[in-house]
Amino acid sequence: MSSKWAKELGSKCDIDPETLKFMLEELSESCYGDATSSKKVIEELTLKCNFNKGELSKFISEVSQNCPLDAKKLRREISEAKGKKELAFRAIAKVRTRL
Repeated sequence: MSSKWAKELGSKCDIDPETLKFMLEELSESCYGDATSSKKVIEELTLKCNFNKGELSKFISEVSQNCPLDAKKLRREISEAKGKKELAFRAIAKVRTRL
């Protein structure tokens, strides 16, 4: 299932599907995340915030370094960023301080 998801998303955001699968795994394993929430976070970041591969990698790295985070709260904060990259990155700190 993640292969199909990665291929579909990769074609929309111009990021290699293997990279997306790796990032999905990384995010799912970080901070009590699950695959469904992690997919939605990655979709939001790539499709609405227009994150490229480097930005997505940096974001996931920051999430991993700031554990524990609630993946669902993180997704909600990213949605509220309304496509603004800087606000999406700030979501990590907002969720971290709300634990």
